[in-house]
Amino acid sequence: MRTEPYAHSSGLRLLIRQHPNLQGVEKARLALDEMRVGADSFPETFLRLAMRDAGLPEPELQLPLNLEDPWSPTADLGYRRFRIAIQYDGRHHLSREQQSRDNRRDEAFLSAGWSYFKVNADDLAEGFAGVISRIRSVKLRAL
Repeated sequence: MRTEPYAHSSGLRLLIRQHPNLQGVEKARLALDEMRVGADSFPETFLRLAMRDAGLPEPELQLPLNLEDPWSPTADLGYRRFRIAIQYDGRHHLSREQQSRDNRRDEAFLSAGWSYFKVNADDLAEGFAGVISRIRSVKLRAL
């Protein structure tokens, strides 16, 4: 599980202050407060923000199945409390090698009794509305 950011917010804030007229700097300034360690792609971040905007709690990122096992499979995001794991499958998940790793990860979560959601570009195109509805339904059943 990755706990160190690729970039630190203090360095990014300094960069923004040093380049106040750079195109996109205002959006970057606003985005700093939305940064979380663990998101590995833009779609994962878009999904997290859509979940939050839909009233779901902030999900954990790079959620390991077993906290005591450093080699435990991880989901991109989810809720340990509700045993919900969510994986965003981008293009790199199409290779045979990645699919083999994904299958082992998927089976581990499902065998442990977690609700498991695989999300892709079609879900992104609809603003994640369908998957958010399904997550909300599972979350309510877990309460």
